[in-house]
Amino acid sequence: MRSFLTLGLLGVLSATLPGSTLRQLSLDDMIRQSTMIVRGKAVAAPAAFHGSMIYTHYQVQVSETLKGTAASQIDVVVPGGIARGADQRYAGAPTLLSTQEYVMFLWTSKSGLTQVIGLSQGLFSVVANPAGQPSIVRAASTERMLDSSGQPVTDSDIQMLVTDLRSRIQTVLNARGGK
Repeated sequence: MRSFLTLGLLGVLSATLPGSTLRQLSLDDMIRQSTMIVRGKAVAAPAAFHGSMIYTHYQVQVSETLKGTAASQIDVVVPGGIARGADQRYAGAPTLLSTQEYVMFLWTSKSGLTQVIGLSQGLFSVVANPAGQPSIVRAASTERMLDSSGQPVTDSDIQMLVTDLRSRIQTVLNARGGK
């Protein structure tokens, strides 16, 4: 009886917990903090445990490296997935589609896992604008978001030409001494 009461209480508490809280990252923040920025397509690979967390692996076929060491293929992980019968989900974690081309702002952890920076904040779809020019687009995140001082903020959509993104990356990196 006691275990049922404990489970019931945990269920009520977890139902009232908020989703992820993200720190809002500007485009310039993501450029500076990323270890790599690439353009390419991703193919899902099996999810796997890394410690107590499950990550879904994606093999990204890189068509362009905008920052970092060039590679034709990289392994990118996203928190969450199903592995060995366990299912973990993380609010704000993106899902990559094999039919979509992306620009990904990536960072590599000390453990060697390469991830999208800021969860869905660092993932942009590549689409043609009305003039047929490749552009990046990202819808505003619906997750709870805080600015650098800890105040709640509302995210906004981002859309720009890929050529403008290349220029912006160079401008930001040159301001930091090319890092």
